[in-house]
Amino acid sequence: MSAPTAEEHEFTVKTAPEIRVRGYIRDFQGDPVGVFLHGFRSDCDGRKAVALAQHAAQRGYSWVRFDLSGHGRSDGEFKAFTITGALRDTLAVLKALAPRPVVLVGSSLGGWLSLLAAQRAPQQVRALLLVAPAFNFVQNCLADLPAAELRRWSQRGFRRFSEPHHATSFTLGYEIVREISRYDVLTAPVRLECPLTIFHGDQDAQLPLANTAKFANRAQVPDLRVKVVADGDHRLISAIPRICAELDRIWETMTES
Repeated sequence: MSAPTAEEHEFTVKTAPEIRVRGYIRDFQGDPVGVFLHGFRSDCDGRKAVALAQHAAQRGYSWVRFDLSGHGRSDGEFKAFTITGALRDTLAVLKALAPRPVVLVGSSLGGWLSLLAAQRAPQQVRALLLVAPAFNFVQNCLADLPAAELRRWSQRGFRRFSEPHHATSFTLGYEIVREISRYDVLTAPVRLECPLTIFHGDQDAQLPLANTAKFANRAQVPDLRVKVVADGDHRLISAIPRICAELDRIWETMTES
């Protein structure tokens, strides 16, 4: 997966027999590469995704942003979404970039996926920058469902959900319930070999700051920085300049080492 210097180009990576994920790459032909992972029911054309891609272009950082399967331009049905599938997509993109080192920048669900990918590709992922990471958000949602509702979901195979900040509802298959214990990062031990910075708003109504605090208190990370955004909501659009500045710090540290 390569592209001419300084121009953003579309790319496609085959991640499964019938699934291809699509995105954009701007390659300045040097190490490392930044990879942006979007949130649940979002895509790589979101405001943060585009702002970070533009910042990277201005600084001369090679940069990738792509849509997870079932999202945006990528193949797949959203109702078949699983953490396993999203992680498969992410690792396939990293493999396509190998052997170049990578900085993973993840928003919400993308933050959780970034952490999971770093655990599985420690030699390639050299730094993490997470924005309101949705650690264990599926487990948290399941905890609020009555046992009878879980049984109905299991019997029917699919369940319809609605969210107050989205105009439309969505459907998910029960497979996401069967798999989820494998991706626990709040109660299971977490060890990372790379530095990690987390931005989280103290007014995040979707994923409270306490979620990140719980993670930070347990994780074993060589350089862990938690930056609390005063009055920050889940999207943290107002914090984009701070996030870009932290990306610059991370990039400088990586290129000096």
